[in-house]
Amino acid sequence: MVEFNFKKLASEERSGEKLRAARLRQNIDIKNASEKLHIREEYLLSLENEEYDRLPSGLYGRQFLKEYCRYLNLNYQDILKLSPFAEEAVSHNPFSQKILRRHKFLIFPKIIRNALLILLFLICILYLSIYFFRLVSPPELILEYPDKNLVLQNPIINIQGKSEPETEIKINGTGIMSDQDGHFSQEIKLKQGLNNLTISAKKKYGRESVIQRQILVENTYEQSQ
Repeated sequence: MVEFNFKKLASEERSGEKLRAARLRQNIDIKNASEKLHIREEYLLSLENEEYDRLPSGLYGRQFLKEYCRYLNLNYQDILKLSPFAEEAVSHNPFSQKILRRHKFLIFPKIIRNALLILLFLICILYLSIYFFRLVSPPELILEYPDKNLVLQNPIINIQGKSEPETEIKINGTGIMSDQDGHFSQEIKLKQGLNNLTISAKKKYGRESVIQRQILVENTYEQSQ
């Protein structure tokens, strides 16, 4: 009896198999390829599984195939011949080419959006930095009277000045009142001889501004003698 040996003919390699084989040969993860090409992972898997009905309609699916072939260093025309896409319909269809051009420009709104988000973030950081600096910086303190090295006959003196609103004003450690604009005026009695005055202004969370004055009150009784 004659025995026949049957050999199973290998089926022609398909486009999806070539794509997957090229990716695995280069040790490329499907997720990394998706991020690199800016194409959804499910679309790349659809190309490898030849599930073309899951791809976007029009020229998008064909463009995805072209970009994927370029990424895997495969000949696009060879892979295209194994796929159901019709190259002739693409090259002679101006409407499809218009869709492709629009698809290429879809990335620009994303770039503009990301740039605006970065700009907004930088503006917020700048605003917070300025606000924090103003919060902790010492307030402005202007002493209108008395002047430096003042000599008086009368021990009664009216200290006048200005600082920022909502600032705590102290004279020699004693708090005094100021109006809503930051102006203050306080009458105090000095002792005979040399007096040291310390006028300070401080915000709630900020540092302190300090002005010091030395005032000499002469002994009018001794001078009259």
